Amino acid sequence: MTKKQLFNLPDNEVQQWKNFNIGNHKYNLQHLNACKHHFDHPERNESYTLFFTFSHHVFTRSIKAVENVKTDQIYPYPSDQRAFDLARFKLSKHLPNIIQNLPDQFFYHGGYSRYCSCKLTQENGTSIEYQVVYRTWKTRGKMRFHIESAYPLQAPLGKVKKVNFWVICHNLLHNKKPPQPAAK
Repeated sequence: MTKKQLFNLPDNEVQQWKNFNIGNHKYNLQHLNACKHHFDHPERNESYTLFFTFSHHVFTRSIKAVENVKTDQIYPYPSDQRAFDLARFKLSKHLPNIIQNLPDQFFYHGGYSRYCSCKLTQENGTSIEYQVVYRTWKTRGKMRFHIESAYPLQAPLGKVKKVNFWVICHNLLHNKKPPQPAAK
């Protein structure tokens, strides 16, 4: 982590990630640096510039109470100690492509005003349920998507309420309430 900012964002999310070392192995986290993407609505005369940041939860996992994790495997995030997770790290390399293609992703309500997308085809052709959790907001004219977490699901997804990516963007742009799941 560094204090260097790529964008003038009015929040404290990390924008540039330092490499992480375990022993003699260096893990490059540059693919998780803040970025922005421009999307044009396919039907409306609207375009959206979204600013993306990533949490360390996309490449770390919680430490179990009975687990003994080596010190060099604990990611040095100031307020949230978590263990570096090689599987999550490898999957996180897909995140830049996922966010570049958000309009094509299946979005669903993830609870707590969060949105999720998942399903990932790996290089070997196998599909996995990869849950990517987004928090969205707009502040000082900037539309923000923060990836709070990303991890492989251990069980099938189950029944979820679909949400349209374009509706999320439209509502952000016009300072409207974000889409909410239908009441049960």
